[in-house]
Amino acid sequence: MRRVRLCTALVTMMSVACSVGDGEGSQFTAGEGEGEGTAMGTDAAETMTAGSGVEGSGEGGSTGVPDDPEGPPVDAYIEEARTEFPTYLDLHEKVVTRTCSPNGGVCHNEKEYPDLHTPETMLSQLDVPCNLAETDPLNLFNGCESRGDTLRFTTGNNTNFSSSIGYVALNTDELGAVLNAVIYVKDPIPNAMLGPGVFESIVVERETANGMLTVGQIDMAASYAPGMMALQINGYAELPSEAKTLLETDLKPGDPNRDGVFGFDEDPFRLLLPGDPWKSYLLQRLQGNVPGSPMPLANQQLSAPEIIAMACWIEGAADPGGDLPSTNIDYDNCEYAAAFGETPTGSGSKFSENVLPILATRCATAGCHGNVAPAAGLDLTPGVAYANLMLPATQNPDFARVTPGNPTNSYLVVKLNTNGISGLQMPLDPTSPSGSSPLSPEEIEVIRTWISYGAPND
Repeated sequence: MRRVRLCTALVTMMSVACSVGDGEGSQFTAGEGEGEGTAMGTDAAETMTAGSGVEGSGEGGSTGVPDDPEGPPVDAYIEEARTEFPTYLDLHEKVVTRTCSPNGGVCHNEKEYPDLHTPETMLSQLDVPCNLAETDPLNLFNGCESRGDTLRFTTGNNTNFSSSIGYVALNTDELGAVLNAVIYVKDPIPNAMLGPGVFESIVVERETANGMLTVGQIDMAASYAPGMMALQINGYAELPSEAKTLLETDLKPGDPNRDGVFGFDEDPFRLLLPGDPWKSYLLQRLQGNVPGSPMPLANQQLSAPEIIAMACWIEGAADPGGDLPSTNIDYDNCEYAAAFGETPTGSGSKFSENVLPILATRCATAGCHGNVAPAAGLDLTPGVAYANLMLPATQNPDFARVTPGNPTNSYLVVKLNTNGISGLQMPLDPTSPSGSSPLSPEEIEVIRTWISYGAPND
């Protein structure tokens, strides 16, 4: 049985504000950190003035009250995906080539990681690590962290203790000379040293397909205190060259971004993980569900049918022959498609229970998007909010306020996150120096997660 983790927490680094006044002037901007992505731009003016008198970003939205739909037309999305993208070759030609590999050969070709410019190079990205092109370890996404080496004591009171290594910090003097190194590990060291002046020895090991491999060792240089998750390597200048090389270059850290999370041990991602779209970093970047500027950059982003096609291809890539370019995408047995448009119980992102209260308290207020003379005609009160969010953005009719399955292609998210090319970030707050009052990160995640699950009217 394929496993699609529909309850995975969607990580976001964006500071978003709620209310839609889609004030269609917001520009879709997305950059691709790591070269794994793309974005688009939209030029349109915003000239709405809210009831508060703050000029800015109302949605030149619907002035009527549409019937409240039951939810997104998931069956229609699936049928469109089935018709337009029966095989991976079709998906690559119509979606990947359009979004990720054109622009005069500067996007994701053989010189830009990852190389996606042909079906073969795209398929070669299946089941490979992600964030490989990131040069600053502090910028690594947790899910892309690799398995860290293991530290084990060979002398002293903790010879039965071993732990994954997070990272190594080199402490230097004012001239840059290394004084000592501190190795941070995942687990507390249980016992005290045999004696405060008797340094201990360690060995660094690496898990391989053939068992544990010794990477290196450091003799009689380690000191620590019980309960600590770090140990110091002393006398750095006198260490043999192989020990310095181990600490400076050879050792493989498990927490290179130093945030306390060992991503490989917790919930590892791959660039494209066969069988699991939710752990496929490339798709999650397309949806903007992982840190880094959303992609694609400068090209049209993916529609709901295209997201479903991409996810079902990734899911089927785990099946025999599923990684071949001419293999049919199996929409009938695609769990991602079957669950699209349903918010899992306990996700904290249901529309009626979680999203609508945010809209009601922050957006559907008097003088803004309430039901009495709503600003720009956009009513976000219960009963009509969902239907209005499903409409095209009036001044940018090519883009919906909400694109089910793709937060980065949803004008709601864009406008709540930025000022746009004119107007103000929503929601408005005339008492604020910026004119806006952004939502909390927790409120942001509620809205983005709801859209990622297909924006159901639940």
